[in-house]
Amino acid sequence: MHSPRLVSVASALLSALATALLSPSAVSANPGAEVRVSAQLGLRASAVSGPVIAVSPASYDFGRVNVGESAAFDLTIRNDGDATLTISGVTHSGPGFSATAGSLSIPAGGSTTLSSTYTPSGSGPQSDNATIVSDASNGNYLVLLRGVANNAPAFSPPLAASYALAAFAPFFLVASATDAEGDALTWSLSSVPSLPVGATFSNGNGALDWTPVPGDGGDYAVTITVSDGFASTQGNTTLHVSEDNRPPTANPAGPYNGATSVPLQFDGTRSSDPDADQSLIFSWEFGDGQTGSGATPSHVYQRADNYIVVLQVTDTGSPPLSASALTTAAIFDYVPVTIVQPLDQQPVIKAGKRFKFGVECYVRPLTEIRLATMRLSTTYPNAGPLPEVVINVPKSGMRIGDINGNLFYDLDLEANTEGLLDNVPNRTVVTIVFKAKTTDVEIPLLVYGTLNLKVMKGGHRAAPLALDATPNPLRPGTTIRYSVSEAGPVSVRIYSVQGRLVRTLKDREYTEPGIYQARWDGASDQGNAVVSGIYLVRTTAGDQVSTLKVAVAR
Repeated sequence: MHSPRLVSVASALLSALATALLSPSAVSANPGAEVRVSAQLGLRASAVSGPVIAVSPASYDFGRVNVGESAAFDLTIRNDGDATLTISGVTHSGPGFSATAGSLSIPAGGSTTLSSTYTPSGSGPQSDNATIVSDASNGNYLVLLRGVANNAPAFSPPLAASYALAAFAPFFLVASATDAEGDALTWSLSSVPSLPVGATFSNGNGALDWTPVPGDGGDYAVTITVSDGFASTQGNTTLHVSEDNRPPTANPAGPYNGATSVPLQFDGTRSSDPDADQSLIFSWEFGDGQTGSGATPSHVYQRADNYIVVLQVTDTGSPPLSASALTTAAIFDYVPVTIVQPLDQQPVIKAGKRFKFGVECYVRPLTEIRLATMRLSTTYPNAGPLPEVVINVPKSGMRIGDINGNLFYDLDLEANTEGLLDNVPNRTVVTIVFKAKTTDVEIPLLVYGTLNLKVMKGGHRAAPLALDATPNPLRPGTTIRYSVSEAGPVSVRIYSVQGRLVRTLKDREYTEPGIYQARWDGASDQGNAVVSGIYLVRTTAGDQVSTLKVAVAR
């Protein structure tokens, strides 16, 4: 006897076969028709007999998992058939994935847990076709597992075991790391003991910037951590701060003036170091792309310009400390000179009269000016019948002094201005030009300087200004009376008979016409009592100068 279930199945198969054979497609010449029929028959048969496997969910993504770690997830296997389901194993297509079934036999309508894990290696996205092998009527079941292997960032290069720092010396450390997945990195720092307030650390680029100061000495155990947002790596180092060395001070002197193609000597000997047992190493940058060394190097500039000169001095301490300072070098295509006037003389030049002046030079020795080539002229158009006048040289030869009392040597000269300024209106300010040549044999250089002066005509003489000094000799001081006829700047100064400035009572103070007083207590500008002797009181107002003698008796 056949069971009712078998009869029912047989009837269903016969009915499906008959339907397929009688349909128009059954007589088609397409050979695939038989395959479709058999497939349909197989599906219908499987739906009604034997074990049927189903897995929930059918796929799973572990997401990003750090290399060296594992992630787990449980899937559910069901038997939706009418017979016991037997699982014989699980196969995998990708490394790093595994799955273990809780039970190998599942009764009809039952379920079990499939434990899956992902332990990545390598880098980036990874996947696995986990195939559950069983006797299910619907065949083996494929579960898609996915994940992304994430590697912790790695220091590249690694941090040194320790770093030596010194008080006053800037320290800059940029930690560097690589990430296999190309993730953005963030940084953090911790230290035992904590770093002082002056130390800064950037979470964006891992940069530590610190210039220790006295009191920061000692060892600091520093941990720098780099993270890609999923995994992190720590780097450990020790910062050893010493306070044994103090930084030097750079002093390049200057500013300097020079001429093209002429050696210009620099002087860094005023640089110093507070540690007496150390010496200094000098490094110069001359501003034209050239460098030098030593305390007093010479350099030749080929082009006229204003140059920034840098001196760096480095001591011989451990670790060495450096300091830098700037100065300037003005280089000309000529030898620049400064025109100066006698002490306390007003900035005027009397047309047709002898003009006394001095020439100072900071670039070349005064003795290298060829006296026979010296000329005086003006930039004022059509100033007079003579475009220039010859500068007289005393019969005794070159005379070097200090006519303006600035403690810098000048070449003392005279020039007859007759014919030079005849057409210039009275009280007009003009530019006086001094020109000469150097004594160089091969290529003499131009010597050049200018000074703005007011042209005076019509016999303007210095009118008496200082009226008297009471008491004279002074006891212990004296009151100087002076008159002002025109509003303008007024100066009252005391000089020794040798022409040395002793005291300035008024320095170009604007004064209305009238009679005024100035008190002198017998002291110098430095506050020291002057010695006994004769002193000259020079009162200057406009182009008027008056001199009064005052005696000091101690």
